[in-house]
Formats: sequence, structure tokens, C-alpha cells
Amino acid sequence: MPRDSSSAWKARHQRWLRYVEATVKTMEAGRAIPTGPSPKPFVAPPVSVASGKPVKVVVCAPHPDDEALVGALPLRLRLETGARVTDCAITLGSNVSQRPRRLRELESACRALGFELIVPLHPSGFDNVNRRTRTSRPEEWAAKVETLSAIFERLQPDVVFAPHAEDFNTTHIGTHFLAVDALGAHLARSGRGPLLFIETEYWHENAQPNLMVGVSPEIEAILVMATAEHGGEVARNPYHVRHPARMIENVRLGAEVVGGQGGPAPDFPFAELYRVTFMKGKEIVAPNPGGRIVGPTERIDTMWLLEQFRPEGL
Repeated sequence: MPRDSSSAWKARHQRWLRYVEATVKTMEAGRAIPTGPSPKPFVAPPVSVASGKPVKVVVCAPHPDDEALVGALPLRLRLETGARVTDCAITLGSNVSQRPRRLRELESACRALGFELIVPLHPSGFDNVNRRTRTSRPEEWAAKVETLSAIFERLQPDVVFAPHAEDFNTTHIGTHFLAVDALGAHLARSGRGPLLFIETEYWHENAQPNLMVGVSPEIEAILVMATAEHGGEVARNPYHVRHPARMIENVRLGAEVVGGQGGPAPDFPFAELYRVTFMKGKEIVAPNPGGRIVGPTERIDTMWLLEQFRPEGL
């Protein structure tokens, strides 16, 4: 072994240590920025809307903050195509005493994102949104399905986002099945469809993501800002300052699970992963096989999603 190998190792380690310490300092700087809800309400800047009827997007968010944590694609659709995005807050959390606070934070976050907001059974949201309720208390579950289905009837969405069926958290999993059941009921009654049904992930990776959506620093800053409006939640766990790291990790993950094993990583810094499927009547229909990667500057709209993922004959 060369005599200077130890010193060379130490020098290289010091350079990487400075990089890691700079990352820690960046997180600490983020934690120093005040969190919300903002004392002076603000409204997201308007966007230019193309002529014609705007696409209507509904995000079924299990908890307040999920609309921001996985909201990259809905936000891009709003900013780039003029889509009308509505956050449907499935619950306001399980702690009844904290729901007024969480609702205030949620309202502030939606203003930051430019999303409209609906709270089923306002101002409380649903209780007991989980698979146990679905299987053991069918009447209670049916009432939730009817309430959410009526919201879909009113909003007439073109695209619905909801967590995937294995997203670990019981309310996230319950929200998946509630959205599927309610959207299925709406489509069966109305004869509409097929509709884009896009699965999100946060607590557990989706086994089959097929879309990686690149995110610019400007868009990521909006998502972080909106997450930070949930001041009570990020005081418990700083989701906001850790969000960029998660989006960086998605680029690593998505490069291979969406782009294909052994493929090169894209050169953009942030991304969110989704699984694009379709709802036809009461059934989820599998999309065309294969994954798609969209960079931060590439246009993405619902027509592109239909062209890329809609299976032949649907």
C-alpha cells in the first residue's frame, strides 16, 4: 500500500464531509423559515388559461398535507394547462380537537398551491376511512361512498388522484378504496368514462409506477412552501425540509423502475412517481405497458397521458 494512501483517504473524506455538512446546514436553514398557516392569507398567482373548457382534476388526499406532498403533477397541470384542481380532503386527521387547526392550515396550503378545496361533511371530514370499516361496517362505508360519489357528480372530474392500495398508512389505503368505490358508483350512474385514475405514493413505494414527472426547483419550492403551511404537522415531523431529498431520491428510483433497469438517470434534480391507470365503470383498467419519463420543461397534459397510457380498445 502506498505510504500516502491514508492521507489521500482523509483528504477525500474531508471533501465529502463538507458536502454532507452543507446538506445538513441547508436543512437547518429550511427549518428556520417560519411555518404556517400564514398570518396574512395569500393567493397563488393566476395562470393563463387556454381557450376552451379547463380540465378538472380532483386529488383525494387522505390527510391535510398530502395534497402538497404528492401534488407535483396536479400542480404542473394547473400551472401549465390551466387545469382546475380541487383537493378533496378525505379526513382532517383522527384527533378531533386538532381538526380546526388542521383545516386552517389546509386552507392556507391550498391557497399557496392555487387548488380549490372541498371537505366532505364540512367541517369535520370523514372518520374511519380504512379497510376494516369497508369490510366490517358496510352501511357506514356505503354512506361515505355515497357522499364522495355525490362530490364527483358535482365536480365531474376528468382526472382523479388517490393513493395506491398498498401505501402503508391505514387511511391512505382506505382512501384508495373509497375513491375507487365512489368513482365507480359515479361512473356507473352517469355513464361517463373511462377516466384517468392516477395512483400516488408516499409511505410505501408503488410496485408498478409508470410515470416519472420531473419537477423544476421553482415548482419544488411551491410544494415545500405549501407543505410548510401545515405548521402543526411539520413541527412534529419536518416533512417540508425533507421533501426535496425525497424528490431527489425519486429521480434515482424512477430512472430504473420507470425508465428500465440499467438506464441512465435523468439530469433533472427532482421528480414525483405515479401510476397512471383508468376507471371504466366500477373497474380499474390496466394501462399500456411501459414507463414514461417527463422532464421539468417538457409539456404534460391530459391528452398526452391518454395517448401514452390508454390501452387499445378502451
